[in-house]
Amino acid sequence: MAHLITGNKFEPNKDIPDLGGKARLKMLDVFIVTGGTSGIGLGISAHLLQHSAAKIILVSQKEEHAAEAQEALEKFGDINKLEWIQCDFKDLKWTVQVAEKLKEEKQIDAKTPHSRLIHQSSDLHRAPLSSVTFTSISEINTDIGPMNLYSRTKLAQILFIRALARRITSNAPGFQASLKAEGPWVIATHPGGVSTDQQDQAVDAYGTKGKIGVKAVRPFLKDPIDEGCRSALFAATSEDVAKERLQGVYIVPDRKVTEPSKQAQGEELGENLWKLCREILKEKVEVEVPE
Repeated sequence: MAHLITGNKFEPNKDIPDLGGKARLKMLDVFIVTGGTSGIGLGISAHLLQHSAAKIILVSQKEEHAAEAQEALEKFGDINKLEWIQCDFKDLKWTVQVAEKLKEEKQIDAKTPHSRLIHQSSDLHRAPLSSVTFTSISEINTDIGPMNLYSRTKLAQILFIRALARRITSNAPGFQASLKAEGPWVIATHPGGVSTDQQDQAVDAYGTKGKIGVKAVRPFLKDPIDEGCRSALFAATSEDVAKERLQGVYIVPDRKVTEPSKQAQGEELGENLWKLCREILKEKVEVEVPE
C-alpha cells in the first residue's frame, strides 16, 4: 500500500532511517547483500553504508567486482564496515558453507522487528509459463530459453517468499511461534527497469536481436544506485514494514504493495517449489529443511 503522507515515494537519501541511531543501537543492524558488489546490489550497499549500518556483508563471486565495489563505496561511508565473502551460488556446497559462516554472525537476530529477508524478483515473473510445475529436477534442467528461464526464476522467488510467509504466520513446525508477531519480515520486490549487466547478458543470449533491443531500451532504464534499488531498500529498512505488517508481499517501485500474477499466488505451485527445494538440498548437500 502507498503511505498516506509520502504516497508511493521512497527516497533512499532521506527516507532510510539512521541505521546506527540510538533507537536501533540494541539491534546493531547487520545487512547481508548477495550480489552486493555490482548493479542493484551495489546500490543497496551504498545506501546502507550512507545511513550508518553497523556492518554490511557483501556476498558475490568475482574478486574484481569486490575491489571495484570497495572503491565505489568510499564516498558513501566508512568502508571498514564492509566485509566481502566470496561465493558462487551455483555451487550448493559452497553456498551451504557460506550460510554456516553467516550463522556465526552474532549481530544477526531473526527475532527482531528489523530482521528482513528480501528477494529481488521482477515483473517479468508475469510471463506466461504454463509448463511450469516445479515437480522434478528434470523439469528444472530442461532448456526453456533464456527469457523464460529468467521469468521462471523470478516467479520462483515470489512463490518461495509466499511459502515461507505461510510457515511463519501459521507457526509451522520448525518455525518459532514468536516469529509471527516479531518478524522476520519476508518480502519480494520488483526494481523496475534498471541499467545493469543483465542487458549485456541479453546480448550474449540473443546476439544481434538482443543488441538492437538493448540499444533501444537502455536510455529509459534507471540508474541502479539512484533509483533501481528503492523498492528493496524500502523493504529492508523502513519502519513501516513492521508497522503495516508487510509479510509475504510483493512490492514495486518505490514502495507500492501490489498483487503478483495469479500463477505467483498459486499455493499448490508454491508448495511444489518448497518440496522440490527440500529434496534437492537433502540429496545434494544433506541439508534438512522444515516441511
